[in-house]
Amino acid sequence: MHRLLYTGACLLALALPYQACAQAPAAADAATLAAAVEAATQQYTKATLVESVLFSGPEYVDPTKPGAIGNQFFMSAEPQLGTVTYRNAYFQQVPLRYDLVLDRVVLTYPNQVANIMLIPEALTDFSLQDRHFIHVLSDSSTSPLLPTGFYELLQAGPVNLLARHVKYLSQTTENQSLAFKFKQVDKVFARSGNTVVEVGRLKDLLALLPAHKAEVQRYARQQKLRFSTAQREASAVKALRFYYTLPQ
Repeated sequence: MHRLLYTGACLLALALPYQACAQAPAAADAATLAAAVEAATQQYTKATLVESVLFSGPEYVDPTKPGAIGNQFFMSAEPQLGTVTYRNAYFQQVPLRYDLVLDRVVLTYPNQVANIMLIPEALTDFSLQDRHFIHVLSDSSTSPLLPTGFYELLQAGPVNLLARHVKYLSQTTENQSLAFKFKQVDKVFARSGNTVVEVGRLKDLLALLPAHKAEVQRYARQQKLRFSTAQREASAVKALRFYYTLPQ
């Protein structure tokens, strides 16, 4: 007890001359104290950074119509742990939802009353589970096909494979009553430099491959790759990954 009291007294006397604490505990105790202070400082800095950086966006207001079938989010309406690169800072284990109607990423913490929309211009990329999204800025050469927004990076390389996921609210009449239902539209794009093509067939992807087109076509036939709406993403990824296994 005497030792603890003495240590506390020395801490309170940090502004006094060093000699006042000349009889402090051994160097090992000082090192332990320094480590504890450093750990506490890092924890405080991390908490402060998350608070000041991630919670700097506008409040998210759910635009869903009452009684609508489905939801506007990617994969799930429940928050999913992911990562974000936001304002040049990288964060992990962040509870996120991706609104495909608004093309906005929503931050949702369990004990927070308000949901926060991350500012798109400050959001470089994010991930939900194993799905990775990047923020693409349109320019004069790509804007017709790639408007500014978030795209899933399906395959990186000299030829990037991107997916654009969008939801919209459709209106139908059922039993003489209006009904609203969320529908999702997915498109696949291949980009090489300033050249962008929408991939609806294997032929579209081959147009951006400088070599080995015959090998990729043969591989697609052997693997029975299909480019229907349901299989397009997976088939395009398999074809492009095979292409990257060939001598470049």
